Amino acid sequence: MSVPKEQVTQEYASLVQLATDLDYVLGTLKTATQQLSQSGVTRDISVLAQLPKTLPILNLLEQLEALQTELLVAQERNQATVLGLRDRKVVAQAIDIVLLFEVLPRRPRGVGVELSKRLTSHASSVMTSLMRLPNGRRNWEPSPQTMLSQIIERLAAIVDRGSQVEGDVAAVLIGKYHSDIIASLLLLAYAPLPPAGVDVPAYVEADTEKRTQLRRVFTRIFDSSSPYLLLETLTSLLNAATRGRAPRWFVTVCGRFLARVVSKYEDNGVRICLDFLAARDDAPSAEKLDRIAGLLLAPPSQTDADSYWLRVVPQLRRLACADDTQERVRQAAVFSLRRLADTQIRVFEQQVALPVVEPLRRWFVTRLSDRTSDENGLTETKGLSRPRIEVLGETLTQTVATASELGATLDALRHMVLGGVPSVQFVSALVVPVFAPLFHWLAFASVDDAQPNDQTQDTLRDVLITTLSELPATAATATILEL
Repeated sequence: MSVPKEQVTQEYASLVQLATDLDYVLGTLKTATQQLSQSGVTRDISVLAQLPKTLPILNLLEQLEALQTELLVAQERNQATVLGLRDRKVVAQAIDIVLLFEVLPRRPRGVGVELSKRLTSHASSVMTSLMRLPNGRRNWEPSPQTMLSQIIERLAAIVDRGSQVEGDVAAVLIGKYHSDIIASLLLLAYAPLPPAGVDVPAYVEADTEKRTQLRRVFTRIFDSSSPYLLLETLTSLLNAATRGRAPRWFVTVCGRFLARVVSKYEDNGVRICLDFLAARDDAPSAEKLDRIAGLLLAPPSQTDADSYWLRVVPQLRRLACADDTQERVRQAAVFSLRRLADTQIRVFEQQVALPVVEPLRRWFVTRLSDRTSDENGLTETKGLSRPRIEVLGETLTQTVATASELGATLDALRHMVLGGVPSVQFVSALVVPVFAPLFHWLAFASVDDAQPNDQTQDTLRDVLITTLSELPATAATATILEL
């Protein structure tokens, strides 16, 4: 149902005209819907014969542009009136019509939110009948004088001009139609060009200079959008592409920019991604965790892989090891690290295994036996958590590993090894190099009556047993013999 022009804000002439044009368009569509419903046969083209063959769709777009200009001028004069609920409804309906008749018909199957997700099932079937008749013709064709790139550039220009005005046309566009703009820009700017002699699809921009300009437009909108909005948009496009069998290149480019969201925020990009993808799911399936890992560990094209992993992997490690990480987020982070160990063992060893177990390795390599050697002039104080080496007659004291460092290492191993089923590569790189210090720690803890800690002993024992059970028999035997 349209909003009467008398009920919109009268201060903006373009808004009044927009409501007038929209009322005509919606009235025409309502008439067509009623005639189709009364005929009972959607294949009957005769019921549409008397309807106009063109609708003033581009008029709606012109009024949207004019309204954005009026809002900016009013803002500069400090006379801006925020659009009310009815005003925003008119704007949203007008954008819907522009997209429905000028943008959606030009996009390939599976790209963007499908019609059935935008409308009720009845409205969707009626609109499909109105737009594409059984004989392949359309009752309403997109404007032949306007290309898809022109429509999208005009909508993107509204977004660019709306950064300083709250509650304007740009806000409605970004809030409700972000995925449509992103999907269309990806089509126009990143679709591969067909071979010579093959017709270029309507959704592909063939001009090189124009493609470059559209990529700049996409970059501006991408960089100005919030990370959560980008994640929502790109994941919805990927889901729709999977269901609708979109072109393979489109799925690839969506995944590439989804990974770019992660690398864009160097300190917390991974957390933002996992908060959105995993934290809302009570029990993420192995298939979903695998998709998340594939997303996080795939460096975007034209990005140095080592630089990408240097930003992403330490974030995954911190999320996997921290005690305050939400459990579903930790589960996804640990799963991703296990995938990393299976596919990029060098990266895993350098950026995960070494930082995690370094305090334990340092303690074990440096620690002397629990005895005093007068012959060498050295003594060592007892105590596992704070071993010190002292030189007789001098005041030199070296703290090799603190209790908090060793405790953090054990907590990290507990989170990473005991949750789920670790792979052979994972435990081989993470636990086997420090298997001996873990074993001796367990032995010392078992006989240390002064500081009993059953939880520490249980964790040590579980990590050791899990490691041996995951290793092949020969590797497990060799690990034990090295003690």
